[in-house]
Amino acid sequence: MQEVSEIQSLAISFGGSRSSCLTDSHGATLSVEIPLLLGEGTKPLLDQCRIHESKGFIIGESGNQMAGISCIEVGNSPEEPSYEIYSAIIEIIGQRQIHRMWNYVPGINEESNNLENYRAFNIGRHRAFVSAYGNDYSKRISPASAVGANGTTLAVAFIAGNDVLENVENPEQTPAYSYPLEHGPKSPSFTRGAHGTVESIPTAYLSGTSSIKDHQSVGNNDLTSQYQTTIDNMRLVTESLGYPDAMGNGQAMNREFTFYLRNKRDLNSAIDLFRATTGESGVACTRFLHSDICRRELLLEIEGSFSRT
Repeated sequence: MQEVSEIQSLAISFGGSRSSCLTDSHGATLSVEIPLLLGEGTKPLLDQCRIHESKGFIIGESGNQMAGISCIEVGNSPEEPSYEIYSAIIEIIGQRQIHRMWNYVPGINEESNNLENYRAFNIGRHRAFVSAYGNDYSKRISPASAVGANGTTLAVAFIAGNDVLENVENPEQTPAYSYPLEHGPKSPSFTRGAHGTVESIPTAYLSGTSSIKDHQSVGNNDLTSQYQTTIDNMRLVTESLGYPDAMGNGQAMNREFTFYLRNKRDLNSAIDLFRATTGESGVACTRFLHSDICRRELLLEIEGSFSRT
C-alpha cells in the first residue's frame, strides 16, 4: 500500500467474518472477528490522518498523534506472533509514547504446547518490551485490553503520540506487570489506566477491567457479583484518572465504553446492571461484544475512554 495524499481515518470495527485489515476510499479499518451484540460497531482511532504502511502495520498520522492496526496469523502458539507484532510497534513509534493498546487474541483460553494462549501471548509481549527497554520496561507500557477473538488471527491496534500521559494503578489490585507466577510465566504488560492532555484535550484511558482484587479472581460464575467488583475497580481507577463521575451520569465529559461478555445470554442482565450504574446515557455510549475473557472464570470485562472539551 502506497502513502495516500488525501485525508482519511483509521478505526476498529466488530462483527467481521474474519479478523483482517481493510482499506477503502475512506481509510483503513481493523475488522475483528468478535460478534457485536449491541451498540456502535465501529470504534474510531484517528480521524483526519494521512495513511501509510510500515512493518506490517497500516499507520495513520495526524499532528503529533499516530495510530496503527495489524493482523498476523497464529500457528501453534501466539507467542512468536505477539513478539513480532510488538517489536514492530516499538520500532514504529520511536520516541513517542504508547497511549493505548487493544489486543484480540484467537482462542484466548485454549491451550497450545501445554500453555494457555493468553499466557503465551503475554510471553511474546513481555519479550518485546524487555528486549527494547530492559528491566525498566514497565515505564514504557500503557493501558491495554486483551480479549478473545474467533478465528486464527491475532489482531492488534494502538494509539501513540508525543504527548506524555501519566499511568495510574488500582490501589486494590496488584499491577498486572507484577503478577505472581501462578498467572503465567510472564506477567501481562499493561497499566490500569493513563491520563493527560492530547493535543490540548484532557484525555484518559481505562484498561480492560474485570473482577480481580489483588491478583485473584472474585465472584466465581456469578455475573452480578463479578459486575459489582468490576465497577468498584473502575471507580477506583477513574478517580485516579481525574474522572470521578465517569461511572455515574458522566456529565461534562465525552465517554465511551466497551463491555465484553463471555456468555451472550447475559446481555440483558448486563445492560440492566450498567444502566443502573451509568444511566441511559452510559448504555448509549457502550458497545456490547460477545468475547472470551483472559481468565476462564471471568464472565465480563469493561474498558473505557474519556475526554473533556
